[in-house]
Amino acid sequence: MEQINEALHTLLAAIKECDEYKEYQKNKERVHEKPELEKAIHEFRKRNYQVQNSKNADLFDEIDRLEREKMKLCENPLAAEYLASELAFCRIIQHINWSLIENLDFEVGFENEGK
Repeated sequence: MEQINEALHTLLAAIKECDEYKEYQKNKERVHEKPELEKAIHEFRKRNYQVQNSKNADLFDEIDRLEREKMKLCENPLAAEYLASELAFCRIIQHINWSLIENLDFEVGFENEGK
């Protein structure tokens, strides 16, 4: 476990040094200085999360509404920069997660059902 903790520490340090993380942190601080914008962004992200995790079979209208809301929100250049930097950073985290999952032999037992 000690070796894993050391590797994790190294990974975290590398993430904190990457341009995407630094840009995200910079934009997060800038948004934090504008409480109304920060609130609007958080509300959008909350609704986006809820839609992505919804069991509703007809998501087309909800996704369309979210896209229009995002376009309006991104009329503010700071909001657009923040959301773009957040997405870039999230893609790094996704890449790390997928690399772990794809390279470790871990079975959940139901991944091949229905095929």
